[in-house]
Amino acid sequence: MRQIILFLFISLAGQQASRAQYDFTSVTQLLTDSLGVIGQAGQNLGFMIVEGDSVIYKEYFGSWDDNTYQPIASGSKLPSMALIMNLIDEGILSPEQVVQDILPSFNGKPEMILHQLMSHTSGLPGNSAFIANNELSLQQAADSIGLVTPMTMFDPGTAFQYGGVSMHAAGRMAEVTSGLSWDALFQQRIGDPLGLTQTDYIGLGATTNYRIAGGMGTTMPEFARILVMLLQYGRYEDIQVIDSLTVMMMMEDQTGGLPLEGTPYANDPVRQDWRYGYGGWIEQELNGRTTQFGSQGAFGFTPWIDRCRNIACVFFTRRTLGIIQPTQTALRALVEEIIPVKLDAPEITLIGDQLQSNYPSGNQWFFNGNAIPGATAAVYTPNQNGVYSVMHISVEGCEVSSDNFTFTGVGIAETAELPGLSIFPNPACTSIDVFCPDGYRIYTPEGRLIRQDDSFTTRINISDLPQGLYFLKASGLTAEFVKQD
Repeated sequence: MRQIILFLFISLAGQQASRAQYDFTSVTQLLTDSLGVIGQAGQNLGFMIVEGDSVIYKEYFGSWDDNTYQPIASGSKLPSMALIMNLIDEGILSPEQVVQDILPSFNGKPEMILHQLMSHTSGLPGNSAFIANNELSLQQAADSIGLVTPMTMFDPGTAFQYGGVSMHAAGRMAEVTSGLSWDALFQQRIGDPLGLTQTDYIGLGATTNYRIAGGMGTTMPEFARILVMLLQYGRYEDIQVIDSLTVMMMMEDQTGGLPLEGTPYANDPVRQDWRYGYGGWIEQELNGRTTQFGSQGAFGFTPWIDRCRNIACVFFTRRTLGIIQPTQTALRALVEEIIPVKLDAPEITLIGDQLQSNYPSGNQWFFNGNAIPGATAAVYTPNQNGVYSVMHISVEGCEVSSDNFTFTGVGIAETAELPGLSIFPNPACTSIDVFCPDGYRIYTPEGRLIRQDDSFTTRINISDLPQGLYFLKASGLTAEFVKQD
């Protein structure tokens, strides 16, 4: 599965000739000014930015340092679900796994699946006294949840209810299927590959009832390694910790448009409509792709990755969300202002009577500021005089626009043959035009082959495909297209 689209995820790093230098004076000033409000007793906090795999900003305020260990509450959900996704990669678990098949204590409840546990759509409540009892084991807590903790008013798969109970059950499923305790499993599959020595699940006290969704303790640099691994599509240094496609799945909306009946951001106008993936929130979405993803904790710990800027950020603090949120919001805005999107702006070249983008794919042409429907190829033939531009949309969903180009030519020239695999139109409803002299294969984002034809073709009927993203492979090249209704 890795081989199908791995090369698609190298674009951001390759676009930048060298790492730019940034002026973070305003960031430091904001945190200094906010320290008296958001600092813990002794006034401590930290902030770190990693660009690619290089630390470009790291400051502590107060007495904290690289060895300061703090509980991170719901920040735990992100590494916990990364571990579950690793087990899914190995076939040890499956998102469609029926919970009752692994945890018999749940037999008295409506049938639910692992996907629903991971996406908070299982119908289980957000909280239970069993997940906070350090005298229990994870096995005992999960069995008690199955036997005693009542369901919410929602059936599995009918509503989103955020919390820790469902992920607690998922953690126990991981123990049963792997044969290892949760802490040993995490260290083996995530901790050791990332070199984590100060990250564990006893941030809220010594226990074997590991709070999967809220009990991690860590340091700022160590958690940054987890983010960098996810930013690099599951790869850390020379180790593929999680499959690239699995990371994509983790960061896609997994709530299926269900009602948000329980969210910690219910009264937050900035965040109240955020959707959830596996272990984190879809904090920004562009062109159908998640471009910012994070997992904020109730103690104010706020990590996020920004694919368009190729950065991972950790805001390391321990106060309530109500106290830190204004500073965190302003901090993120400053970071976005200082660090530009990591894409080179497309350039338009006039060839005869045609306009050509220097990007072979991912284009959207505009005329007088308005998008031209279906104009997504590298070459566009204008049919009227005026101001043209082209936006490039990367595979990550990030976008950057060219300078305006004033066209005054007359006539329509014949389209030049372009290198690479070009699909038109894209998105498409019924068919796509693409040159496939040796046939083609179409894959789902999960890597499942759903269609193939070994004969010569220039037009492929896609009218019977469900709406969504697909990958087409032909002549040794791979490109994506979107089927829409």
